[in-house]
Amino acid sequence: MRFLLQMLWLACIPDWMRDQQPDSQHFYRRQFTKKYQRKCTIVRRLWVCSGLLILLFPTIPFAAAISLLSTFLSFCLLDET
Repeated sequence: MRFLLQMLWLACIPDWMRDQQPDSQHFYRRQFTKKYQRKCTIVRRLWVCSGLLILLFPTIPFAAAISLLSTFLSFCLLDET
């Protein structure tokens, strides 16, 4: 069953998504580069720390401010730079 689902998935996705070779210039394949994966790790840690801060200070204004700041920083880090 898993094999059939995988074949169906491969039949549905475009050709450029099948190639998972890292390429820093390609809009999709850049996510397979080491640099981008390091950025994802930083963003993941940022969100974990933000979640812990929100749990420590559970007020709505603080949670909203931290969430917006974390979102902004995530977009800045993962931008196509």
